[in-house]
Amino acid sequence: MGNSRSPGLLAIVAGVALAVLFALLSFTPVLPDKKVGLGLAVICLVAAALIYLFYSRAGLIEKTGYGALVFVIATAFIIPLLIVNQQQAQADQTATTYNLNLSRGAALYGQYCASCHGYQGKGKNGPQLNNNDAVNKLTDDDIRRIISGGVPNPDNLTKFSMPAWSQAFGGPLTEDDINYLIMLIRSSDPTFTASKGLPSTNGFNEVYATLINATQQAQFYDDLHGSAKPPASQFADLTKLTTVHIDAVDGSPTSSANWGWEAKDATGAPTANIIIKAGTTVIWANTSTAPHNVLSGPAGNPDGKFKSPGILAASGSDTYSFTFTTPGEYPYYCGIHPAMTGWITVVA
Repeated sequence: MGNSRSPGLLAIVAGVALAVLFALLSFTPVLPDKKVGLGLAVICLVAAALIYLFYSRAGLIEKTGYGALVFVIATAFIIPLLIVNQQQAQADQTATTYNLNLSRGAALYGQYCASCHGYQGKGKNGPQLNNNDAVNKLTDDDIRRIISGGVPNPDNLTKFSMPAWSQAFGGPLTEDDINYLIMLIRSSDPTFTASKGLPSTNGFNEVYATLINATQQAQFYDDLHGSAKPPASQFADLTKLTTVHIDAVDGSPTSSANWGWEAKDATGAPTANIIIKAGTTVIWANTSTAPHNVLSGPAGNPDGKFKSPGILAASGSDTYSFTFTTPGEYPYYCGIHPAMTGWITVVA
C-alpha cells in the first residue's frame, strides 16, 4: 500500500506547486487575465487530489473509475478556461485594431481638419469637435453626411463654410477615411466609449505623433498652450469705467477666427483683453452675422464662473451682462467658436 501511494503523494506535491505557480503568475503580465491563472490553479489542486485517490485504491476497477473521473473533471474545467482565454484574445485584438484606426483618424485630422478645428479639436474657425456635447448628440450618419457633403454658408448657399471631403463629392477622402475621422471624434466622448466597451483613448491626443511638418508642430503647441494669459501690451486699462461693452464682430483682428470680441480702449483700438475694477459690469453683445455665446475659462475648458444663459442672436438684439465683484483673472471665449477668446483682469 505504501508503494502504491507514492505516485499519489508525488501528485499532491506537484499539484500544490503548480497551483501556487499559476496563482502567482495570474498577478504578472505572463497571465494578464487573473481568472485564467486562478482557474488553472484550481484544476491543478483538484487533479492532484483525484490522482492521489486514484493511487490510494488497490482495485483495478476503482483505478479505472478514478482515472476517468479525473479526465472528465479536468476537461470540464479546461474548456471554459479556453473559451475565456479566446474571448480575451479577441478583445485584445479589437482594442489593437481600434487604436490603430484612431491613429489613422488622427493623421487624417492633422492633415485636413486641424487648421479649422484646432490641433486639440477645441475649435478655431470651425466648431469644437473634442468632446463637444452638441456633436456627441449627433449620430454617425449625421457626422458622415456633414464630413462628406460639407456645410453650406447660410448667408450664401453657393459657397461652403466647410468643403465637401468625400471623393463622391470631389473631395480627397475615401469612405474608410471618413469612418476613421468619425471614430476619432467619438473617442473624445467618454460616455460613448464606455457604453461600447471601447478603450478610453482620446484620439485627439494622438494627433501630434502624426505631424511631420515643423509648422504644424508649432501650431499644435500654440493650440495646447492657448490658455496662457496674453502679454500686458495687449490689455486695455478700463479701470475708470463702471460699465464696459464687449461686442462680437465680424472679421476682427483680435481673433484668428472669422469673428472676434472687441472692447474699445481709450484710443479706440479694438481689444479682447481688458483690465477693470471690482464692481464693474461687463455687457457682451453680438453685432456680428453669426450666433455666439459667452463662457468663462480657457477656450474649450469652461470653469463655470459665468456663462450666458443662451445664444446671443446676431445684430446686437441680445446681450449678456456680468458684474465682477472679486479681483482675479477671468479668461472667456465663445463656446460655438472657441477661437474667439478674451481675457479680463479684475483689480481691487
